[in-house]
Amino acid sequence: MMKPDDFEFVSRLIKSKSGLVLSQDKTYLLESRLMPIARKRGLKDLTELIGTLRGGDRNLVEEVVDAMTTNESFFFRDTKPFDQFRHVVLPHMIKTRASKKHLRIWCAAASSGQEPYSLAMILDEFKSQLAGWRIDIVGTDISREILTKARAGLYSQFEVQRGLPIGLLVKYFQKKEDQWQISADIRSKVQYKEFNLLEDFRPLGQFDVVYCRNVLIYFDQPTKSDVLSRVSALMPDDGFLFLGGAETVLGISDKFKPLARQRGIYQLNRPGAPEVDLTALEKAQAGAASAAGAAAPGGLAFQKPKHMQTGAATTTGTTARPAVGTTGATGTTGTAGTATTRPAGSGFGTTSTQRPLGTTPSTTRPGTTGTGSTGSGTTGSAFSRPSGSTGTGSTTRPGTTDTTGSTYRRPLGTGTGAGAGGTTQRPGTGSSNTSGSSGTTRPSTTFDRSRFGKPDDKK
Repeated sequence: MMKPDDFEFVSRLIKSKSGLVLSQDKTYLLESRLMPIARKRGLKDLTELIGTLRGGDRNLVEEVVDAMTTNESFFFRDTKPFDQFRHVVLPHMIKTRASKKHLRIWCAAASSGQEPYSLAMILDEFKSQLAGWRIDIVGTDISREILTKARAGLYSQFEVQRGLPIGLLVKYFQKKEDQWQISADIRSKVQYKEFNLLEDFRPLGQFDVVYCRNVLIYFDQPTKSDVLSRVSALMPDDGFLFLGGAETVLGISDKFKPLARQRGIYQLNRPGAPEVDLTALEKAQAGAASAAGAAAPGGLAFQKPKHMQTGAATTTGTTARPAVGTTGATGTTGTAGTATTRPAGSGFGTTSTQRPLGTTPSTTRPGTTGTGSTGSGTTGSAFSRPSGSTGTGSTTRPGTTDTTGSTYRRPLGTGTGAGAGGTTQRPGTGSSNTSGSSGTTRPSTTFDRSRFGKPDDKK
């Protein structure tokens, strides 16, 4: 267990060397990252390790700072900053730097290289428009070890699966045993330097675009303000700054201002900052949002069943379910209009619109004959139930004749039809319901013995 005064010493050391702020609740993190260093050096515990640090071992200080910095990165991380670069920054720079043909990009805290390589791949897609240009991409990081990995451009299967489109993997990477290596051409486009953001920026030169993403969140407020102020001094009036999704300049620095209607991208707060065209970006973002809306919860698009696809629409622009029967049948004298069909032998076919059960104006039950209003008109849309329904118009039960307008069948005794006051007939009534009547006719409750005659033993 680390002593409080040891924690204070180490946290002050790390802040002075990297800007990283460790609060007291991060003691567990400090211990978990320092113990491997202690074991590697043959030290028995953290107390002995910290004693060595107090003695001023510079190599050990470097190891400790390196262990405490976060090296989390992946290709095209968060997507939006790269869409903004592709649709706003590059078109602007191609236009305004046409005479100079020189563009410089700085990826601060570049980690293992996925961010600068993502930009290099985008720039390669614009190579015809950037012919004759000199483009510098500089990636810096405080960790010497992570920069060695970035220069090699070697990534595991897991790393290339995080954000990298399969098309770009095939185009720009080669398989190296159980890893993937980015092409020499893309690697040659990026220079890597060991650099601490607490140091003087001026030796780095001027940059048109700066990516400083997901690093300021580890700094305290004064350090954030200082870094942003020094970044602004490196940039021309029309430069662009990119920060992480959890970072902002608001309330921290007045050197930058957010780009209108966009998060994560900033312009310099100077009179020379230009108006930029966001049309292409917003169109791409709208398209991406539309595609995401049609995707499964995991973000992967899936194909709809055939009967739900647009290509399955019928001549009237509606959609029919599979195994639909023939075209809409005709009642005794009325002609069926657009019918709503159900699977497996429904009586209406190609001119149908699929709707939930019982939601359309009229329903025809199997074995009935329905007509339009008073026999000769064309009915409204009818909902056909399975197993050979053939009628149209109002809701009719077997054995009845209904000449009302369209009727919505409700459960027994709950109300009237939806036609012109029409009713819903129940089986076995033998009655005819005409337009204008209302109510529900139930089956007869009178038993007529004369229909059957007397039994033989009673004659």
